Amino acid sequence: MNRTRIEWCEYSFNPITGCLGGCSFCYARKIAMRFTGHFRPTFHPERLGQPLKIKKPSRIFADSMSDFWGEGVKQEWRNKVYKTMRKTPQHTYFLLTKRPDRITDERKIPENAWVGVSITCPKDTWRITSIIHKRLDFFVSLEPLLDDKISDWIYFSDWIIVGALTGHKNGFIPKKSTIREIIKKCETYGIPLFIKDNVKYDKIIQQFPHIFQHVTAP
Repeated sequence: MNRTRIEWCEYSFNPITGCLGGCSFCYARKIAMRFTGHFRPTFHPERLGQPLKIKKPSRIFADSMSDFWGEGVKQEWRNKVYKTMRKTPQHTYFLLTKRPDRITDERKIPENAWVGVSITCPKDTWRITSIIHKRLDFFVSLEPLLDDKISDWIYFSDWIIVGALTGHKNGFIPKKSTIREIIKKCETYGIPLFIKDNVKYDKIIQQFPHIFQHVTAP
């Protein structure tokens, strides 16, 4: 478990690693291939106790190196991660997925965990309609935002994060007009918005939902 440079959280926690999704822009797969030579879903039970060592309330990204509901991830692994979350109610955890259709354990998700769906372009918005039926508080990660056409479905969420595609030869930074549109609609609908620094927007907007404002900002 490490301190992270991801602006919207303080730590990354990866008791599960690996994903079979095959996204061409996946930074996690590149890291895994460099250090382990594979990106198959893998459980690391020795990491489960890491959050217990942190007493200060913190924001923890619990699957920065996996898809928590991706194919190949076993329910018994998730159950053990949930157990750690319940033992550390002072923390707020974030679980990000591209496969909300595979969430069948929503009643087991601890109250201090938020589920997010990753949206990169309009064709991904089925993920929002899928998670809405789970009756969960959820956030949308537009990271990387690869298309300037954004569906209004994203405004059904409880929090929106916007990030650019970085670290690639063909990097894509969203147009400022697109960011202005997102800002305007978030203000209209009262949705907190977090714009990452890599978007290079001329105004700093890094808001958090009030439900976990007690967790100290970095």
